[in-house]
Amino acid sequence: MDYLVAGNVMVDIVRFADGSGSDRKNMGGPSVFAYSGVKLWTDSSMLVCKVGEDFYEYFDEWLEKNNVVREGIKVVCDYCNHSFLVYKEDGTYMGDPERFTKERHRSDWIQDFGYMKTTPEDIGEFSSKYNIKGVYLAQNNDYVWWRKFSEIKKRDGFKFMWEIEAPCCEPNQMEANLNALKSTDIFSINVQEACSLFEVDTEEECIEKLKQLPVDVTIFRVGKKGLYSIAGNEVFFLPSAPADRVVDPTGCGNTSTGSAMYAYSEGHDPLMIGIMANVASAQNIRQFGVIPDFDAVREFAYKQAKELYDNYKK
Repeated sequence: MDYLVAGNVMVDIVRFADGSGSDRKNMGGPSVFAYSGVKLWTDSSMLVCKVGEDFYEYFDEWLEKNNVVREGIKVVCDYCNHSFLVYKEDGTYMGDPERFTKERHRSDWIQDFGYMKTTPEDIGEFSSKYNIKGVYLAQNNDYVWWRKFSEIKKRDGFKFMWEIEAPCCEPNQMEANLNALKSTDIFSINVQEACSLFEVDTEEECIEKLKQLPVDVTIFRVGKKGLYSIAGNEVFFLPSAPADRVVDPTGCGNTSTGSAMYAYSEGHDPLMIGIMANVASAQNIRQFGVIPDFDAVREFAYKQAKELYDNYKK
């Protein structure tokens, strides 16, 4: 086992600004989408997450079809976190927990987040058992959490991708963020988060701030335009990879971030890291929920990444 992808799992229903969407309950959440960004390239990867007892009712077929390792999936309460995502005209979205009050009481929905939060010990259980190359997690900047995690990372020697959570992207959170970045090798943030964190208005201003962070590589995501791969003073702008269809952007950021973690841990250069992130995102956008069949698209993904890399190098 080479890769661990940890964090929250959601059950999503998506509605777009024009009223269209999907009423099917799709697997989602940061860890699942990021896992798909790793699983696209390698089967030697494992989800480390906590779920409700209804998880297998919805997704057992997907797990079976894709030979997903179940060792790190732990049932801790009655229900998964169910999310109703409502997109706005500008492409951003908001969750609407009230939508699910007909199925469950709101207090149950909130309570389950506490059950499902990933701890450093959850990661350490498997990073100590396997020779892990890389770990992904979307996480806040709590000092105690990072102190415990840094000890595990030091002990087990893996590379780490931190995808920052939106509540940490306020200027008064910078000191705590810098503390977290001490244990981070590769970092991921989107343009709205970066503008808020650094109190700036443009991508160019964000990039100048991100170049100063104490990490090897930063993946700076700028929505449907693509992303920047930043390594010190090297900055690559990489347009979104072509996709044969565009269905649902939910989770594209997580998917690209997980893929970037894999590419970085495999020793690829910043250009290829960004390209592989975009290729994974292009696979994610083709349907509601996560990639349905990794074996069916893996060869194409590797071929597309190589072609894009060769073209960009020219």
